[in-house]
Amino acid sequence: MIDCPMLLAVEITRPIFIIGIQRSGTTVLDNLFTRHQDTAFFEGFCNRYYMTPWKFWLIPLQVKRYKTRPPSTEGRVWRRYFTEIDYVDESRLTQEMKNYYYSAIKAELRAFNAKRFVNKNPAHCLRLRWLNSMFPDAIYILIRRNPRAVVNSIYQKMLSYWDMQMKTEYEHGYKGYVTIKEIFGKEESKLESCINFYNYNRKMLEQDVFVIKDRLTEVSYEEFVRRPREELNRLYQFAGLSWYRELETNLPAKLNLENNNKWQALPFEERKILENAFPVGDAIVY
Repeated sequence: MIDCPMLLAVEITRPIFIIGIQRSGTTVLDNLFTRHQDTAFFEGFCNRYYMTPWKFWLIPLQVKRYKTRPPSTEGRVWRRYFTEIDYVDESRLTQEMKNYYYSAIKAELRAFNAKRFVNKNPAHCLRLRWLNSMFPDAIYILIRRNPRAVVNSIYQKMLSYWDMQMKTEYEHGYKGYVTIKEIFGKEESKLESCINFYNYNRKMLEQDVFVIKDRLTEVSYEEFVRRPREELNRLYQFAGLSWYRELETNLPAKLNLENNNKWQALPFEERKILENAFPVGDAIVY
């Protein structure tokens, strides 16, 4: 698949994966983390070519057309073979998959003229063994957040997207939040299906996280939004990225934490369901 000399010369060294259960803060962490000048990531052109990977070699040419660094995306490349709810271990890794992801990542490293690739994708919580087998030297940053806030955020997204996703086509028959309701709470409420979905992701994450424990650091969402510069400095050090002066002005001193308490505005019955599912002690941990 990699038949372009300019990609063959690129090396993938210690890629950085930002992981966390959906709606845990992976996006805000990724958006700030990838402001570092030495990072590359999946952007829009990778999404455009994900079904025609022989075109990945065009990405460096296309990215040069941007006047500023383009926004990152989770990348449809991660949905090329599996859905967001599939549990995937190392037994499902093939040489075709390796070639596909290596070529995509090399194209982005070349496009950004960077040495380190960064990616965030909540689905990686279900793919740690698979990912570790493909990138044995990868570094991981796990962000955790109060589960009541996480589940409420998933629930609100489900309510917002429900009608639209009933009519939307997805890869592999996946239907977004509709599928979450069908699989994790067919006989239960939408909120309860979100709780079940969260617990499924947490269980799989806890089950497999030991395989990457020696290359993993964790960050609390609540602490990160209070002290983003300090936390990013720590995370850059862990990942082997140098701090430089421009980051002081490019990174905010603090972020808004109000979203963390939106679950308290739920109707009384739903709020009690959430509180019973995640007692106070558990909420502190996750």
